[in-house]
Parts: sequence; C-alpha cells; structure tokens
Amino acid sequence: MADKPPILFLHGAFAGPEVWTRFVMPWFAARGHRVLAPRLSNALPGARLRDYVRRARDAADSLDTPPVVVGHSLGGLVAQHLAAQRPVAGVVLVSSPGPYGLAPSLWQLSARAPGVLASLLVTQAGGGMMLGTEAVRQALFTEDTPDAWIRDIAVPFNQESPLALLDGLTWDLPAWFLARRHPTLAVLGDRDAFVPITDLWAIALTYGAETELVRGAAHGLPLDPHWKSLAWRINAWLDERRIGVARVPVAVA
Repeated sequence: MADKPPILFLHGAFAGPEVWTRFVMPWFAARGHRVLAPRLSNALPGARLRDYVRRARDAADSLDTPPVVVGHSLGGLVAQHLAAQRPVAGVVLVSSPGPYGLAPSLWQLSARAPGVLASLLVTQAGGGMMLGTEAVRQALFTEDTPDAWIRDIAVPFNQESPLALLDGLTWDLPAWFLARRHPTLAVLGDRDAFVPITDLWAIALTYGAETELVRGAAHGLPLDPHWKSLAWRINAWLDERRIGVARVPVAVA
C-alpha cells in the first residue's frame, strides 16, 4: 500500500504558518501525512513574490515525493506558481485569488470592505498588534464567531513586502497553462471579504478545478470554529481522486 502523500501548507499575506499549524496541519499529521509549513514572507521591503515561490519550491524539493500543495489566500497564488514549475500531486486553493492575481481582491476590499482595507494599511504601518477583536472579525470571521474564539486564536497581523503584493497585483502571475496539469480543488467562503466569487469561477475555468462555496464562511477558513469541515473536505477530495494511491498494473490473462 502506498504511503499517503506529503502535504505542503502555504500561508497567506500578513500572516504566517500559524494559519495552518494551529489546527489543520496537525489533523493531517495524525492521519499519516508528512506535513510541512514553511514561512514564506519576511516583511523585508525588497522581497518579491518570486522569493516566496522559491521558499515554497525549496520546501517541496525537500520532500521525498511530490506533495499536495495547500495554499491559503496569497499562499494559493504561490501554490499556482509552484504547480507551474514543479510536479505536484495536487493543488488545494483555500480562500485563494485566481490566476489573474490580487486585482479582483483589491477591488472587492475597496468597494465592499473598506474597514478591512484600512486594517491592512494599519498593519502595513506597523500597527498590527493594535487591531482589536472586531477588526480581526471583519477580516477573517463572521459576526457569529464568538469573541472568545477570536481572542484565543490571537492571529498576529504581520507587515508584508509591498513589492511582493505589487507583483501579485500586476505582472508576476502564474503560468496557468502549465499549472492546469494537476488536479485542483478550490474552496471559498461566500462571505469572504477578500476574494470575490468570480475568482472561484476563474479557477474552475482555468484549471478545470473542482470548487466548493462554503455557506456562512469568511476568509479565515483554516482558523474558523468549523475548521474540521475544511479538513474533512480536503481529505475526502484526496480519497475521491485517489491522490497518493499507487496505480498497480492489472495483469491481463
């Protein structure tokens, strides 16, 4: 019987590996997967998106077999780049921008969630630790999420390289015609403040991806009180697609 495929978890902008290491990554580790969650960003002003992709590529190359790449938010864009450059077992895009980059997300933030955009500007100015529970709720959760849960999660908002964000907004976009070689699943909450539903459609059309719109969920799916629903959905997809299962040749008499 083949081993279960390794899983490479990629975090998004203004965040770190804790997005995955808090809940979802240990859940898969307990089920026999080798798991890895590198830190992609370092907030250096000169860091580029290709530097994030290089860190993800180095992590993937450190594994014995091609991994399933699971990317959240900007990490999903990095995952699309990685899938165009390296063999991977599969790609899971969670609350991820589509192949056209961050421009649709910037439009949605400007038009529908200016408060969240203001919180990101405060974070970029070094004030991420000053953001209160309500600001975190607007960015990652819904009004139904208990205050105690948000306080316990205590997700730090980190500064991000402006050049990396500019790359994702404009010219450094994934080579979709290469990335579409791999089986892909995309999951998006219907109350996501960052990623418009049109990105989910674009992922489906561009990569031939299976997609799921999660009702009543926001951008912080890996940290949501119902995070196990996301973990089980990814696990079911791996089983349904038989990703990591060895294909044994059938002898013909």
